[in-house]
Amino acid sequence: MKLMNFFALLFVSAVTIHSCDNAQGKSSDTINPTDTNSVALFVNGVTDLNAGMKKGNVELKGQLLNPKTGKLYLWETRGKNTNKIDSTNLNAGAFSFGVKEYEQGVYMVGVSDNNMCPVIINPTEAVCEIGFRGGMLEQSLFATNSKENEGWAKYIVQEPVLLKAIKDARVAAYKATAMKVQYEEQAKLKESELLALQSNLIKEYPNTHLAKILTWKQEPSKTEINKYWDNINFTDESVIRSKVLSDRIESFMRTFSKGEESGFINCIATVAEKAKVNDRVLEFALNQMLVGFYESGMENICTFMIDNYVNGDACGDADLSNVIKSTAESIANLGVGKTPPNIMMTTNTGSSVDLYKTAAANKYTLVMFWSSWCEHCKGEAPEVQACYDQWNSKGFEIIGVSIDRSKAPWENAIKERGFMFPNVCGMKEYQSPVAKDYRVTKTPAFFLLDKDKKIVLKPKGIGEVQSYLASNLK
Repeated sequence: MKLMNFFALLFVSAVTIHSCDNAQGKSSDTINPTDTNSVALFVNGVTDLNAGMKKGNVELKGQLLNPKTGKLYLWETRGKNTNKIDSTNLNAGAFSFGVKEYEQGVYMVGVSDNNMCPVIINPTEAVCEIGFRGGMLEQSLFATNSKENEGWAKYIVQEPVLLKAIKDARVAAYKATAMKVQYEEQAKLKESELLALQSNLIKEYPNTHLAKILTWKQEPSKTEINKYWDNINFTDESVIRSKVLSDRIESFMRTFSKGEESGFINCIATVAEKAKVNDRVLEFALNQMLVGFYESGMENICTFMIDNYVNGDACGDADLSNVIKSTAESIANLGVGKTPPNIMMTTNTGSSVDLYKTAAANKYTLVMFWSSWCEHCKGEAPEVQACYDQWNSKGFEIIGVSIDRSKAPWENAIKERGFMFPNVCGMKEYQSPVAKDYRVTKTPAFFLLDKDKKIVLKPKGIGEVQSYLASNLK
C-alpha cells in the first residue's frame, strides 16, 4: 500500500493570495481588493510577544476519561518525525508528567503509537492542563488551563476535514472535463474556509504560539517564488517543532519545481539560502528534503544534495551535525551498488535469519517488505511465490520482512498466501528498526542483492525481479 510521495505532483493548482506586512511586533491584515482570485484575508499573528524560541519549565498534566489506567506517553516532534521522551502512569484517568524543561512547540501525547494527539507546550504557560473526552485522543482534546490548547483543540478537529475537502475537489477537478471549473471553485472555497479558520483563531488567541503556527501555515504569496517564504522567520527554531516547515517545503516543491530536475534543484537552493540564517533550521530543512526525495524515488537528486550540501560547500561555513551526515550515509548505502544494513531476526517458525549469510550462500537474494493489510502486497503474493518456486533451486532466495504490528495477522497472511520462504516481522509497522534501516515508507518495497551483498536492483514490483533473474540467473 503506497503512502503519498513527499513531492507528489498531482495537486499543483495554486490559489493566488497576495502578500502582507510581516514585520514582527505588528499583526497585520493585507489583501488586494481588486484581486478576484484572493480567497480570504491573511492575518499575521507573529508579534514581539510570541517571536523566537522559548525554553523553560512546564508542568503538563490533565485527565483522560478513557482509559483511566495504564501509561500515557509523550513524544517530541521534529517535522513529521516523533521521538518518545517521557511517560507517566494514569491514576483514575489523572496524569502529570511533573515539572520538566521544554522547548516551545508541538508535542504528542498518547497511549500508543496509533493513538496520540498533538498538543502545544509553551513555557509562557507554566502549567499546561489538558484533557481528553474520548478514546480517540486527537478527536477529543480539550483544555482546562491552557489558552494554547484551547484554541488548538478547535483547530485540529476542523483542519483535516477541510484539507480532505480541498484534496477531494482537486482530484475531481484533475479527472473532470465538463465540471472542472466547478470543482476548482469548490477547492478555492474550502481553502478560503481554512484560511478564515486560521485567521479567526489568530485573532481570538493573540500572542500565542498557536497564533504563530497558524501564521506559518498560511501561504500569502503562494504563486510568487521570491515572496513565498516571507511570512516565515527562519531564525526562529520553534519552526522545526511542528509539521509546518515540512508541509511548506512540500508545497513549495510542488508549486515551483514544475516536476523537473532543474526545478527541484533551484527549489533546494532557495530553501537552503533562506534557512542558512540558523544552522539548526538549515540542517532540519536539508534533512527533510533529502529524506523526501529519497522516499519519492528521486535518488539522483539525493546524490546531488549529498555531494553539494552535506559533503560539499554549498552551505558555506554552516555547522552541520552528524545527524544530517548519518541520514546522507544511510541513504547512500541503500543505493544500487551499495551494501545495505544486515538483517538478523527470528522467523515465524523460530529459526534465525542473517541476510549477509543468506546473500553469500545464494546468487541473488530478494528482501521484500510487505504487510498483511497491504492490498498491493496481497495482489502480488501469487507472483512472488511463483518467482520463488521457479528460481529458488537455481540460487535465488527471498527474505520477507513484514511491517505488521501484531503476530497473528502476520502469521495468518503467511499461511493464506502460501509463502514458503523465510519471513520475519518488526512488529512496529514503519517504526520498526528494520523498516527505519531500509527507510521503508510504503509496501511492498524490494531490494535485490547479489552474493557480494551489493544491491543490484531496487524494483517497483515482482515483475522486474522476474525479468532480471531471467536475464542473469541461468
